[in-house]
Amino acid sequence: MNLRYLLLLVCFYFPLLPLSAADSPLRDYYQDSWTTRNGLPHNSINSMAQTAEGYLWFATWEGVSRYNGRRFHTFVRGEQTGLADSGIRGLTTDGDGLLVVGARGSFSRYQHPHWQPQRSLPAMVNHVLRDQKGRLWFATEGDGIYMRDQQGTQHHFSSSQGLPGLAVYRLLQTEDGRIWAGTSLGLVEIGPDLEITVNRQIPAVPVQALLQTQQGQLLVGSGRGLYGSDKSGSFAPLHPQLAEEAISTLLEDSDGELWIGTIDRGLVRLGRHGLERLDTEQGLPNNRVVSLLQDSEGNIWVGTNGGLMRLRDAPFTSFTQEQGLSGNYVRTVLADENGKIWAGTSNGLSQIRPSGVQSVPVELPDGKVPSILSLAQQDNTLWLGTFIHGLIGLTPDRPPQIIDSRQGLSANEVRAILPARDGSLWIGTADGLNRLYQGRVTTYGRKNGLPGEFVMALHQAENGDIWVGTGVGVAILSRGDPAEIRTLDLHSQESAEYAFGFYQQAGSDAVWVATDRGLLRYRYRDDSLSIVGRPQGLPIEKMFQPVADQQGGLWLTTNRGILRLDLQQAHQVADGELDVIPFELFGEGDGMASSQANGGAGPAATLAPDGSLWIATAIGVARVQPKRLASLVRNNLPVVLEDIKVNGISVLPEPSLDLPAGSERIQIEFAGLGYVMPERIRYRTRLEGFDKEWVARDSQNLAEYTNLSPGHYQLNVAASYPYTPWSDREASLSFSIAPFFWQRPAFWILLGGGGLLLIWGLFQLRLRMLKSSAITLQRLVDEKTYALQQQTQAFERQAREDQLTGLANRRAFDEWLAEAYGYSGQSAHDLCLAVVDIDYFKQVNDRWSHSVGDEAIKAVAQVLKEQIRSQDKLARWGGEEFTLLFPDTSLKDAARICERIRRAVAELDCSPIAEGLSLTVSLGVADTSDALSPDRLLALADQALYDAKSGGRNRVEM
Repeated sequence: MNLRYLLLLVCFYFPLLPLSAADSPLRDYYQDSWTTRNGLPHNSINSMAQTAEGYLWFATWEGVSRYNGRRFHTFVRGEQTGLADSGIRGLTTDGDGLLVVGARGSFSRYQHPHWQPQRSLPAMVNHVLRDQKGRLWFATEGDGIYMRDQQGTQHHFSSSQGLPGLAVYRLLQTEDGRIWAGTSLGLVEIGPDLEITVNRQIPAVPVQALLQTQQGQLLVGSGRGLYGSDKSGSFAPLHPQLAEEAISTLLEDSDGELWIGTIDRGLVRLGRHGLERLDTEQGLPNNRVVSLLQDSEGNIWVGTNGGLMRLRDAPFTSFTQEQGLSGNYVRTVLADENGKIWAGTSNGLSQIRPSGVQSVPVELPDGKVPSILSLAQQDNTLWLGTFIHGLIGLTPDRPPQIIDSRQGLSANEVRAILPARDGSLWIGTADGLNRLYQGRVTTYGRKNGLPGEFVMALHQAENGDIWVGTGVGVAILSRGDPAEIRTLDLHSQESAEYAFGFYQQAGSDAVWVATDRGLLRYRYRDDSLSIVGRPQGLPIEKMFQPVADQQGGLWLTTNRGILRLDLQQAHQVADGELDVIPFELFGEGDGMASSQANGGAGPAATLAPDGSLWIATAIGVARVQPKRLASLVRNNLPVVLEDIKVNGISVLPEPSLDLPAGSERIQIEFAGLGYVMPERIRYRTRLEGFDKEWVARDSQNLAEYTNLSPGHYQLNVAASYPYTPWSDREASLSFSIAPFFWQRPAFWILLGGGGLLLIWGLFQLRLRMLKSSAITLQRLVDEKTYALQQQTQAFERQAREDQLTGLANRRAFDEWLAEAYGYSGQSAHDLCLAVVDIDYFKQVNDRWSHSVGDEAIKAVAQVLKEQIRSQDKLARWGGEEFTLLFPDTSLKDAARICERIRRAVAELDCSPIAEGLSLTVSLGVADTSDALSPDRLLALADQALYDAKSGGRNRVEM
């Protein structure tokens, strides 16, 4: 038998087995890397740890950096940390869940959000260990080992106590209580009586890595290989290929796989796939691996001398030419009835198997390799639609069957194939539609009623209709020979034209159409057509292939990633019951080699019997298992409060806060500590005492509250990944806002009592004056009434006016904003809002005085009043912040006014206020184009102000 046919026979009769992420070889792990360009303070990651609340910590030569999945926050030496030096090597968590940070000459503890500086040490700390008795052990660089017991007594171990080398890299306590230390000249054991024994079975070379496995075996990583202990306690080389390897760090993951960092040969994994290596050629930042960590979600973090890498099991797995695919540009994929995955590429046919990817040879008369556009299976024949070779049928034990223009096909460019239930084969080409039945080819084109002859998609509906997707609309062919053809006008839905793919749920009369303007739904029962697209919240218009998973989701391939919708919610949007549809967008950050999915031929995506989805992309085939999405992420996601600002001033995120009167603006920033898909973490908040229900925040990790009444509140924040329930590890913050004296009940009681006494006195006076003169009585009553009116007006002015500047205050501005926003929405007039902040104002108060600061605020207020127009509204927001409202003003004009203000402040002569004083302001301006509420408009302007501050201050940002 010809070898090509033998290979084809093997491909047909050996089905694809389910792929398991746990069985993934090292080369298939998704890689993410970070360096100083991404926020790390230094590229050498000396050690790593994860604390109880979920933060990841990285020790570098320029401080210890805390990572929350989105950004790094670096701590350095100083009063806050108590560290004497920013060069950090030792980093570990102790038995109480605290982080212990060791630097040169000092160490400190951290428990969110506080640092606890400890007593100094005389040398650089390489590693810290807390033993079973609560004692702290410190491995130092050049000064041996220090141990502090619970009474604070310090013990020192050096050469005089038997240490062979004074540089100590690693400490380990095994389950039997023994302390082991890796030194510059070998391995030592410290016994119960603190005696030191040198292990002579390990060479007298640097020992930088120690690990006790889940089976109790002690592993020793030395400069001359990796050694493992046996049941008797003797050591021997663990693996022949690691005999002379210089080992720097060790990690055993939750699956029992052994990860080995080397001095100059990258990363090694020893496990079910044998000995695997990852070095700079495969993406490792540097071949010197100095630290390893597995986080609580199963991610493997690799610290090198050239940056940080994370290896993770991503939602998507990609198969490319590197894995054996015949070509990277894949136009079509097909999961046949036996579960085999076929991939049609620009360079031939491939099949993906558990053992790997293999090309399937296709014998053609001209000897060329076909460029494949479409695939279909009919009985035991696999049909290939090609770019120039027409239709090719592959059947086991038979040579390829070729059908092209010579057999009556309207064109040799075959973009869609549909095996119909009556045994016929429908063939969509670049120049018309063909039906092949019992050897006869029938052609349909414009003259038969097709809206266009460039056919890209075919589908047979539940009722037997044949749906035809073209570049100018959809045709529906009903039963009969010849078939009756009617067209579906897509143009009414956002001017849609191209129909790239179809989907119909079993038992439903609705057919979904992927078009160049979104997802359309046609319903047979009422002949209705509806759209789910950009007006309904989707970020991408052009969609190629809809595929439903087994969990109720509908996946849509696009040029910019893969969208996942809930099918039931899509129906609700199409029915008008839901205005905006939630979605998930997956791309290259989720494991895809390319987020560009291909379309215009098909199927461009397919559902396998095991529930996995396969997508044709510009770089290989992408695979996702929807039912595993929830298992990839941490179901009980912890949340921490990271920053709290009261009137723009940061305060520590304590569990309970007592805030002074006038705390009008409270901002709370929080983070869900998950690292698989941190950008997809969603949040919800509930402020007890203010919110009746949970408030959805989506991916926004900031809550802001303004004008809260005095009283007690509790904020609860919950987080979750998509497809998972809300975590019960919520972050909570209790805070109380004190009232002004005039907001206290006692004040109003006193005021009421005084008023009653005054009325009584007036009444008595009135009685006396009536006896003397009615005219005098009337005059006195008028005078007292006028005084009361003046007092009321004074109270009203006090409530709406800023006493320092004479400007309107926050309360007045809120009323202006609500009124102007409502008018803008009704009349479609432009409305802009600007937030102004005096730069470095705290330095003005600190350097001169608060009285100088008050004069500076009044000076800026005067400049603002001089620079704005008569119709503009100006208010003092609080502290050094002002707000401006520009009605009937475009964003461009508002920014021009703001720039004029910025220059005027910068040119202000402040010498009458204080010698050497100069002032600048930063301004953030926004309009209502993206603001669905007055609060959102304010938040957008505030974000622009933040960008102006981050961009260097003394600037205007939009």
